[in-house]
Amino acid sequence: MTRTKNRGILSRKSRRANSRFDFINTKLNIAKSKRSTHVCAQDKTLNLHSRKRSQVTIFIIVAIIIVAAIIGFFVFFKPKILTPPQIESPEAYIEKCMGDAAEDAIDILSQQGGDIEPAHYIIYQNEKVRYLCYTVLYYTKCTNQEPSLKAHVESEITGYALPMLKRCVSSLKADFEKQGYAVQADVENIALKTEIMPKNVVLNAEFEFSATKGETTVSRNKFEAVLKEPLYELLDLTREIINQEAKFGYFEQVGYMILYPDYSLEKDNTEETKIYTLKQRDTGREFVFALRGYVLPAGL
Repeated sequence: MTRTKNRGILSRKSRRANSRFDFINTKLNIAKSKRSTHVCAQDKTLNLHSRKRSQVTIFIIVAIIIVAAIIGFFVFFKPKILTPPQIESPEAYIEKCMGDAAEDAIDILSQQGGDIEPAHYIIYQNEKVRYLCYTVLYYTKCTNQEPSLKAHVESEITGYALPMLKRCVSSLKADFEKQGYAVQADVENIALKTEIMPKNVVLNAEFEFSATKGETTVSRNKFEAVLKEPLYELLDLTREIINQEAKFGYFEQVGYMILYPDYSLEKDNTEETKIYTLKQRDTGREFVFALRGYVLPAGL
């Protein structure tokens, strides 16, 4: 009886303990569930912020790429912008044309003894080099073929540049007329003059040029182009060489090199002809010419 009673008491106590244990487990599970829900919500919030930051970063990168592409286009593929002639200064275009034409003329004649189209010449290094001092006789000094060499070269430059200048003026006139200007240009009566001066070559042109649009009129009648060229000095040295060859039958190079250290001189003998090449050291400008004088017959 007593044992049965004790067993009942133990059974009730055991049930109460189990009940309390179940209650505690339930509480713990609820707490865990809340914590899990809170952590999940935090993870969702973090993921949302992370996605937003990623989207912002992508937009920034795309914007940088677009800006870089635009800059690269204008740096490496500059669009060609056509600028109409400036009505305020038509002389800028004309004077550049004059200078370019004179530069071309000097490039040609400086390799050909001072002529654009030499008539009496020898072929030397694929160039027609003019004889500036010449004789057909043996044992005879040469005769100067161009006593006024500077004036002759000035005339050659003018003759070469004038047709080019006329084309430039006609082109300029047409450009202005396309823009609605009334243009007067006396192309056929252009007076062009070349002057070879120390360290410079100067071209002066005189003709009427005017452009009118509305109440605006711009008129010019004088134009000038100045080239930094040692042509004066090269021609002066050429004249000295020719004078000595014509008088003595030879030229003293040693004295020349002492007196003119800024210039070099080369002499090449070919086919009974002397080819002289003068060169200004700083600019590299050359002047080449030929002469035949005091020649000995073959075999002597």
